Amino acid sequence: MSDALEASAAEAVDIAFALEGTQLPADYRSALWKAVAQVLPWMEDEPQAGIHSLKAVDTNYGVVLLPKRVRLTLRVPSERAEAAEALAGKLLDVAGFTLKVGECKVWQLAATSTLYADFVTTGSEAEDLFCRDIESELAGLGIPARLICGRSRTMLAGGRRITGFALALHSVPREKSRFLQQIGLGNERRLGCGVLVQHRAITGLD
Repeated sequence: MSDALEASAAEAVDIAFALEGTQLPADYRSALWKAVAQVLPWMEDEPQAGIHSLKAVDTNYGVVLLPKRVRLTLRVPSERAEAAEALAGKLLDVAGFTLKVGECKVWQLAATSTLYADFVTTGSEAEDLFCRDIESELAGLGIPARLICGRSRTMLAGGRRITGFALALHSVPREKSRFLQQIGLGNERRLGCGVLVQHRAITGLD
């Protein structure tokens, strides 16, 4: 099963777009996906497509603030990279807030033995059950790796409350690293969950 999945998984890239905007509603993730998919409708049918979490600043009044250098980063199959670049120059309506998408840069995925995702969800809210879920998923993929789980965290998406954890994986076999980044871990990839990135040091798990 894992060999067949690995053989069928497409090579992937990250495409990082400059972004102009000041804030979004705290419950922005579903709306952001829909706004992007309106411009790139093929993303709805692309199981490997995902949106990285925005590096936004939480507030206590229902919005998140966007830093000046915030980037909108998509992970897509390499063969879709040129099509995804059509997002540059577009205005996105995200739940009534306007974002202007700027120029983009394509990044290749690195075969690194340490990977990190700032939010991974499996549906389990207890840390021990979450870790068991991830260990089972990795075993099913035939990927031996050690994991370090961060504190529980929550997000709002489309009116739903989703519980997850920050997660670092180390001792990932380098020949499996890109494959694992291509498919991600856990659920809710469209909301930025389970999108793994290269990580040089295991930090930021609080």
